[in-house]
Amino acid sequence: MKRYLKQAGNWIGLLLLTDLGFIFVIWIMRREAMKYMVPFIILFTLLVCVMGIFMDYYRRQKTERILMQFLDTPTERVRDELVTRLGESSVIDMAYKKLVEQSAMINEKTVELASYREYIESWVHEAKTPLALSTLVLDNHMDEMSPYVYARMNYISHQLNEDVERILFYARLQTDHTDIKFSKFSLDGCIMEVLQEYQPFFEEKKIKVNTGIAPIEVVSDRKIVFFMLSQLIDNAVKYADEKEGELFISLNGVEDKVHLGIYNNGEGVPPEDTPFIFDKGFTGGHPNRQKATGMGLYLVRQYAEKICVQLGLDKYIPYETGFGIELIFSL
Repeated sequence: MKRYLKQAGNWIGLLLLTDLGFIFVIWIMRREAMKYMVPFIILFTLLVCVMGIFMDYYRRQKTERILMQFLDTPTERVRDELVTRLGESSVIDMAYKKLVEQSAMINEKTVELASYREYIESWVHEAKTPLALSTLVLDNHMDEMSPYVYARMNYISHQLNEDVERILFYARLQTDHTDIKFSKFSLDGCIMEVLQEYQPFFEEKKIKVNTGIAPIEVVSDRKIVFFMLSQLIDNAVKYADEKEGELFISLNGVEDKVHLGIYNNGEGVPPEDTPFIFDKGFTGGHPNRQKATGMGLYLVRQYAEKICVQLGLDKYIPYETGFGIELIFSL
């Protein structure tokens, strides 16, 4: 309304100037009529102004609603109604044609994107079958190969599984509705299960794992939490100290919150990189991170928001003495 009054200021000013002209004429012709005519003129002018402002305001509001409807759903009926109100048929017809073309293009791209997501998910599920088979073959023929070869093959198999799982979760993130199922489960048991899966990774990287885990149950999506823990542990192991790498996992309850921390003893993250550590594709300036995709922590943040888990860096670990990320669950 304020914006409209500012726009209507010109014609209101002209109307007041006209009133002043009439008052001046009355003053010249018949001064004794001033006390009767001036209040009437002012009152009549105010009434006309108020009625005009409100009528024009509501007319503009209706036109804007039709215009927004035209931009959202450019149908012929809405176009004709807009032409009736504005009278600019050629301009509106040109805009209508352009909007219809863009709408058709968006629909086509949406269908292509949905088809692409379906293909990715289908490919991931198909890729899991030979990966599971390779793991089974490795376990069944462990005695037929040297411990070194078995450890290397097991490590490679684990890495491929992680990459495939990351692709799957990224594809699901692009859908309009992520399949989330909340249930009560043992968070400490989930952590131990992830650590068990990462055992070949720990052996390959010669990582020492330290845990301080209390038995705690939470209500969340176990599958998503398992994936988030996998990404955080994977990230922590990658950037642990190269010679004497250590991984620290803590789990404890504080009042109505559950704090889960995952730390390493690596070089840490420079202060200038910390605001962007969870951004998509961010790898930072450290040489060891240049081969990374920058997707793991991004996916963790996206899924943490979806299941209402707080996520952040542990600010109590000094730079260059390690790196820690904390998940906070509500009880």
